[in-house]
Amino acid sequence: MARILILSQAFYPDSTAVSQVLADLAEDLYRKGHDVEVLSSRRAYENPGVSYPPLESYRGVTIRRFRQAGFSKKNPIGRAANFASFNAAVLPWLLLIRKGRYDAMIGTTSPPLLSYVGLMAARFKRIPFCFYAMDLQPELAIVSGYLRRDNLSTRLFMKMSDYAYRKSNLVVTLDRFMATHIVRRGAQPNKIKIIPIWPVMSEVYNGSRQANPFRREMGFGDKIVIMYSGNMAVVHPLDTLLEAAVALRNDERFLYVFIGGGVRKKDVEAFKMEHRLANIVLLPLQPREVAHISLGSADLQAVIHGNACTGYTHPSKVYGAMFIGKPILYIGPEPSHISDILEQCHGNIAVKHGASQELAEKLKIFASSGEEEWKRVGERNKEYVHQQFSRSFLVGRLTKEIESIIP
Repeated sequence: MARILILSQAFYPDSTAVSQVLADLAEDLYRKGHDVEVLSSRRAYENPGVSYPPLESYRGVTIRRFRQAGFSKKNPIGRAANFASFNAAVLPWLLLIRKGRYDAMIGTTSPPLLSYVGLMAARFKRIPFCFYAMDLQPELAIVSGYLRRDNLSTRLFMKMSDYAYRKSNLVVTLDRFMATHIVRRGAQPNKIKIIPIWPVMSEVYNGSRQANPFRREMGFGDKIVIMYSGNMAVVHPLDTLLEAAVALRNDERFLYVFIGGGVRKKDVEAFKMEHRLANIVLLPLQPREVAHISLGSADLQAVIHGNACTGYTHPSKVYGAMFIGKPILYIGPEPSHISDILEQCHGNIAVKHGASQELAEKLKIFASSGEEEWKRVGERNKEYVHQQFSRSFLVGRLTKEIESIIP
């Protein structure tokens, strides 16, 4: 039995994708007989006003939570302060752990530089370190406009991240684009393992379209529901989808549902008000336990990827949408990990950013194809994701790679 420490600002019961993926990994490691401990934040990632207990056990996994600043994520300075305060809270604890207490340490990119902090402590304590790179920083912050590439602080940030890639015993990332960039950052190719995200839900709504409880509760009726569910972030530009909603404002067949929060939610609200759009509905993020019901109420699931973000971030909602058997609307660049998937699954919709008129026409074609065709596309998606992105298979692969660095 090995003693494994996981570092992540977000963990159970947080509803972010990072939290849910790490919870699955921690559970699998525990089931394999390992002693697993997680260092996380006492504040909810999306809603810092929500706090969690400092110590908790979840399905055999010990969660130790630390205080951090609780500024709104809408303010970039406050967001940076939240990140920095969490790293500062964790570092002394890491430096004070006795040598031999852990056999492996796993660090994430939530928050940025956490893996650098963890790696420094791990090397000092002679603990093998796995860098789980679920997004790439500071590149993502640069393309998001939060950092300037030529700033001294950005260059320092880059050097620290490069060090983490080079010195980690194992680097796990999510797609071929990320892996290529990590090699450019100085990581040894033989230490990089590409293991995609898996669907983080285990249940599927199998009832009829009209009987879906969420659809009935929200009053969607027989509308064709085009849903974006998740973080409304700068790296997931919603403009093309919103402009399509304007183009089809008089087509009463369509309803555009946005579920979740994030810094761009206020922009969606403002757009709806400015254009007086009755065909846009905004709803709060739904709990993981009922996500399959809310997602299952849609007829088309939107997955959005920023033009400059391929290789830096990895929108994972495509896996969940396919897992529950829904057609996909992809707005973003090609190639990307999403376009790689959709090339294998016919019948989905893909357009580039700015192509709102093309999207409007494709939505009309989708509407005319009818419910039976939507089901066929969804079933093909479901079959593909079960074959290629099985949770048991991918979590098992990740667990084995982590076990490989344990002395």
